[in-house]
Amino acid sequence: MSMKRSTSRWSGGERGYSLPELLIVIALIGLFVIFGGPSINEAYKAYKIRSAANELVTDLRAQRYNAVSNRAQRSVTLNNQSAASPNQYSYTTYKGVAMTVRLENANIETTSAASITFNTNGSTGAVGNQTIVVSGNINDTRNDRYTITVTPTGTISSAYSTF
Repeated sequence: MSMKRSTSRWSGGERGYSLPELLIVIALIGLFVIFGGPSINEAYKAYKIRSAANELVTDLRAQRYNAVSNRAQRSVTLNNQSAASPNQYSYTTYKGVAMTVRLENANIETTSAASITFNTNGSTGAVGNQTIVVSGNINDTRNDRYTITVTPTGTISSAYSTF
């Protein structure tokens, strides 16, 4: 009994993709770029505005924490769009280093006070809430706005809206 090996060759030509298949894939990628590109750009702009507002909230909370822990008043000075140096805020760290943060892709639209000072107990000593509005343009029909509120007791909150 002899065993023979069977050898078979793949028939049907060379392996690979045909020209119509490649053109279809390239056309689909082109459609994704055409329709997805603006959406990605808008998402990036919204991200930049959100991160600017979150950074301001974080810095305000850090100043409040430093006022309580170091038993010394801490202030954040805010410059809105009508100020000489618009869309920036400044403060002094617990090490005594002066910091100025400029909002590149967002605007400090309005603020109820030019500065917010936290006392040694964490309160602001203000009569009412102090608000800061950070906004930015996303596209022709959408603008994002973050309203940051500091209560007299020192509670800091942020609310999002579009306009």
